[in-house]
Amino acid sequence: MPWMTTQPASKDRVLPSRKAALPRWDAPLLGHPHRSYYTLGGLAVAVGMAADDATALAGLLAVPFQDATRWVEEAAADSADRYAMRILYRALDRHRGDCEAVGRRMIAARRDRAEPPLGCSAGDAARFVLGSQFHGYGLRYTHAPALAGLCALGTPVMLERLRIVPGRGRTLGGRLLPGLREGFADLDRIGRVSAFNRGAAAYAERCRRFADREAASVDRSWRDAPVTRRQRWTILDTTDGLGIELPDCQTCGEAADWLSAHGAILKYRKGKR
Repeated sequence: MPWMTTQPASKDRVLPSRKAALPRWDAPLLGHPHRSYYTLGGLAVAVGMAADDATALAGLLAVPFQDATRWVEEAAADSADRYAMRILYRALDRHRGDCEAVGRRMIAARRDRAEPPLGCSAGDAARFVLGSQFHGYGLRYTHAPALAGLCALGTPVMLERLRIVPGRGRTLGGRLLPGLREGFADLDRIGRVSAFNRGAAAYAERCRRFADREAASVDRSWRDAPVTRRQRWTILDTTDGLGIELPDCQTCGEAADWLSAHGAILKYRKGKR
């Protein structure tokens, strides 16, 4: 995108320390009732899952824990990736048939048969239906950073924490929420740092791809297109962060120039969440 013109932050950037109340495992919910679906589903979308994977995800979370553990360990053994959510995706993809068979029964039997609101984008629809699979086990948006933190600890650590959750009949999905309770504040912090660093790395890659396309092409017709929705939101965040007035950008090119001049995206430039 044309607004990706600033120097991205290093992968090693971490969040600055802040004096704030420790995150609570039982924090009250605020905002729109669908917030949890979108936030939890965002963790799955971030590793490549799409709406078509929702049934298989439902199945992986619902199969006997011993089966899920074996599948996840096999997927982890063939991957150097540390982030466990990606390993879960590899496991459900390898065993898609079995996962979907169980997932269809789970989705049909569950009272909370969440469907995305009419008119939402494809990306939002994916977040919604994927997030509903985690939501069905009691997870809410207040648990999303800690879930990301659990995944950031690596697959072996995640599985070990889930194994010690009481209840022999608990599935993988049923162990996630109680598995976050011990050391919740630390998991929340780890997850937020992990999400920031993964976002910074993804932003750096988008910047690189855009710069390569610009260097390889003389077509600058995008500059005359209307300001994009993403640019408008980035401009709003930037003016809020800098305490300045909104600019009167009419085209995509004007918005890109303004954002470049003002150092967007600020959170990656300054190391803020």
